[in-house]
Amino acid sequence: MHWRKLSIYILTAFILAACATPEQKAARAAAEKAAQQKLQLDLAAQCDPRTAELMQAQMQNPAFFSDPANAKIAQEYMQKVNLPIFQSCYKLAWNNYINQVKLEQARSWAMQRRWDDDMDWMMFRPRWCRSSHNGRTFVHRC
Repeated sequence: MHWRKLSIYILTAFILAACATPEQKAARAAAEKAAQQKLQLDLAAQCDPRTAELMQAQMQNPAFFSDPANAKIAQEYMQKVNLPIFQSCYKLAWNNYINQVKLEQARSWAMQRRWDDDMDWMMFRPRWCRSSHNGRTFVHRC
């Protein structure tokens, strides 16, 4: 039952993705990139706010490393980002984020399964229970 719903959703997503105009695709790609950069900055800010500021400056300026006016800031950025303590903290923040996403997904799937189980009575599916009487087990309708 679940695979049918999933295949319909996937098929619909492919059809809608194929029907998107180039402008819509570009807007979607820009939104995804902005969301990814915001996540990177949020995770970096948990570890070191100054490094997050430098990362934001680097993301906003494509010529951040090649511009001579930014040489001192670029050097500070490289030092901050390459610190082992920052890298460890960032990796820990990333793993925490991934685990939160997985937990939310598992909760969602569990809620969907409970909802599907609750709706079984509407589908007129017989429920079978296992019981025992005088040491013998038997299956019966619940």
